[in-house]
Amino acid sequence: MINYEFPLNERVRKFLRIEEIFMKMDAQINNKKEFSAHICFATYFDIMTFASRGDLKVELIQEIEKQRLKSRSKIKTKKNIKILADLNKIRLQLEKTKIIAGFNFGGDRFLHELKTRSDSPFGIVSTDFPEFQFWLESTSFTERKAYFKDKLNDIDSIKIAIKALMHLLRNNVESKLIETKTEEIQYKLNPLLRNDLVTITLPSKPKCLPNISSNKYAVNVHLKRKSSQRTTQPIKFKLGIASF
Repeated sequence: MINYEFPLNERVRKFLRIEEIFMKMDAQINNKKEFSAHICFATYFDIMTFASRGDLKVELIQEIEKQRLKSRSKIKTKKNIKILADLNKIRLQLEKTKIIAGFNFGGDRFLHELKTRSDSPFGIVSTDFPEFQFWLESTSFTERKAYFKDKLNDIDSIKIAIKALMHLLRNNVESKLIETKTEEIQYKLNPLLRNDLVTITLPSKPKCLPNISSNKYAVNVHLKRKSSQRTTQPIKFKLGIASF
C-alpha cells in the first residue's frame, strides 16, 4: 500500500515540507554505510533557510498552544495527559530556542563560505575550496556526523514541534473505503470544519497515481492509471480527511 498526503492549505504544506527536509538530514546522519557531507551541508542550508525565520517559531508556538488548549478540554485519560505534557515541554523548548537570523552562522566563516559556494551553479566542490578538502580529510566518519548533530541542536525544537503537530494531525484522519470505475470522483467536505489534510491510500496494483483539487466544499480526486491499456477493473482506495 502507498499512502499519499495532500495539504489543503499553505500552513500544512509548509509543515510537510519542513518535516521532509529534517527527515532527509536524519537519514544521512543515521546512515551507517553511506554518508555524504556534501548532501548534509546542502540540506543543513535548506533547514536554515526556514528555521532562521522568526515567524516560523511564532507560528509553531501558536499552533502548539491551540493544541494544548484542546488537550486540556478533553477527558483526562493517560493518553491525553501524556499529549498535554509533551506539548507543554515542546512549547517551553521553542520559547528558549534562540535562532540567528539569516546566514551569519554565529560568525562561522567556514560555514558562510560553504553557503556562498552552495549557491553557485557547481555547488560545493572540494577542489575549489581547500578548507573543505582539509575538513573532509582531517575528520573521521564519526566526527563528521557529530558535527552536524551539534549544528542541529540549536534548532532541534523546530523539528520536534513539527513532528508532534504532524503526528497529532495524522491521528485525526478519518478514512473511508471508496471503490470506483472512473478516474475522477468528488468527495464532499464539511464546510464548517477547517480541513487541513487529505490522505489517499492506494494498493501498488493496479498502478495509479492520485492527484487532487479542492475548495471549501469538496475534494476532487483524479486517479491516473500508469498502464495505457483500457480496463474496467474498479479501483479501491482509502480517502481520509484530517483537521487540527
